[in-house]
Amino acid sequence: MSPRSDNLTDQLCCTLSVVRDIARILAMSLLALMLNLGFADRKEVFADEFRLPDDRPVLDRDKLESCGLRVLESKHLILVTDAPLAEVQDLPVLADALFVELQRQLGSLKPDLNGRDFQLTGYVIGAKERFEEAEVLPPESVVIRHGRHIGYQFWMNNQTSPYYRRHLLLHEFIHCFMMCEHGMADIPPLWYTEGIAECLATHELSEDIKSSRFGILPATLNGFEGWGRIAEIQTNMTELTNKPTQWQSLMSLESVRNPTDINFASDLQYAQAWALVWLIRNHPELKPHFSPMSKARTRGEFRDVEKSVPAEVWQRLAVLWPLFLASLTEGFEVEHSFPPLKVAASKPPASGKLELQSGKEWQATGVLIKRGATVRLNCTGRYSVHNKPRPWISEPQGITIDYVHGRPIGEITAMLVAPDGSVCSGRIPVGRGSSLTVPVDSELWLQVNDSAASRSDNSGSASVEIQMQ
Repeated sequence: MSPRSDNLTDQLCCTLSVVRDIARILAMSLLALMLNLGFADRKEVFADEFRLPDDRPVLDRDKLESCGLRVLESKHLILVTDAPLAEVQDLPVLADALFVELQRQLGSLKPDLNGRDFQLTGYVIGAKERFEEAEVLPPESVVIRHGRHIGYQFWMNNQTSPYYRRHLLLHEFIHCFMMCEHGMADIPPLWYTEGIAECLATHELSEDIKSSRFGILPATLNGFEGWGRIAEIQTNMTELTNKPTQWQSLMSLESVRNPTDINFASDLQYAQAWALVWLIRNHPELKPHFSPMSKARTRGEFRDVEKSVPAEVWQRLAVLWPLFLASLTEGFEVEHSFPPLKVAASKPPASGKLELQSGKEWQATGVLIKRGATVRLNCTGRYSVHNKPRPWISEPQGITIDYVHGRPIGEITAMLVAPDGSVCSGRIPVGRGSSLTVPVDSELWLQVNDSAASRSDNSGSASVEIQMQ
C-alpha cells in the first residue's frame, strides 16, 4: 500500500472516531432531554446503561473556609475536613489509587450520563459544630457511629490512628463505588457488602501513595493500629479455646451469612464479615467458586452466584469456617495454613494411622465419629517446629520453651467439627495420647500446635494411631 493510501486510511479512521464521539454526545443529550420531559423511565435507563446521577450539592467553598473547613481535591475525591493538613493531605491521592484497584477487582463502573468522572465528596469530621454551621451534615436521622454514606457522599468521624483514619475513608469510598449503579435498596447481603469493604480497605501504604496495596492481610500489628479485626475474632474464640469440652455455635457460618439482626451492631460482626470474604477470596480451592461475587452489584446477581456454588462446597466451607477462625492471625501463611476443602469424613475402620505434618495447620483425618462414640489417639514421632537459630525438636507432648494458643508449641492438638459446621469443640490437647468422646457426630481434625504465621519453618511429622473404642 502506498504512503498516500496509508494517510487516507488514517484520516478515515480519525473521521469515523470523531463521528462516533459526536453521535454519542448527541444520543446522551437526547436521552437527558427525554428524561427531563418524562418520555423515558429514569430507573430503567440508569439501571441498564448508566450509573445513578451525581446527587452532590455544589459546595460553597467560601462558607466552608469561614467555618474553619479546608477542601482537598483529586480526580475521584473532594475531601472536606477540619483536620490538620498533615493528617489528611494524602487521602485524596490514596482514594484515587483505590479507585483504580476497584475497577480492576470489582469491574468497571457504568458511565455517567453526562460523561463525568466518578467522584465523591467525603467529610472527615473533628468538631461537629463546624460542619453544622457549614450545613454539610446529613439529616439528623443519619447517625454517624464511625462512618456513613449516602449516594456520592460520605461522612466519617476523624480517627486518632493514622491507619484507621485511612481505612475508614477507604471503607466508605468502597460502599459508594458499589452502590452508585443501583442505589442502596438493591444490594448484595450485608455480610458481603461490609465484608468486601473491610477486605479491600485493609491496605499497606507505600511511600509512593499511588503504589499502595489493598485487600491485604496484615503481617503484624504494627502500622495497623485501630483496625483490630483479627483481635476481635481471637478474643471471641478465647473462651472456646480455654474450654475445649464446651461446644458452641456462635461462630457458625450460617450465623454470619444470615444474622438474626439485619443491622451490624458490633465490631465482631464486621470482623466476621471481613474474615469470610477474605477466606473465599484467598483459599485456593474456594476462589474459583466465589470469584464471580466480586462483579455482583445487585441482590439478584449475588444470589445467582450463590446458587451456582455447589451444595457440597457450601457444606465443606461450613466445616472449614471454625477451623480457619481458630487459626487466624496476623501473617497467616496462605500456602501452609488453610484447611483443605475436598476432604469428606467417613465412618472410620476399627483402626488406622495418619502422618501428621508439622508444616501444615489443621489436617483432616477423614474420620467421622458418631454421636456418643469414643476414639483413642496414640501419637509418636519427632519433628521440628522452628529452624532458627537452630531446629526446635519436639515430640507429641510439645516443648515448653514456647507456648502457642496457651499450650506448649509442638503439642498434638485436636478439634472436632459437626459435619454441617453448626457446632464445634475448642482446641483439645492430645499430646502422646488421649481418648475423645463426642456429644454429636463429628469430624476429627488434628495439628501440631504452632502459629499459622510460622508453619513454613517446620519440618517432619508425627505418627497418629486412631482407634475406635
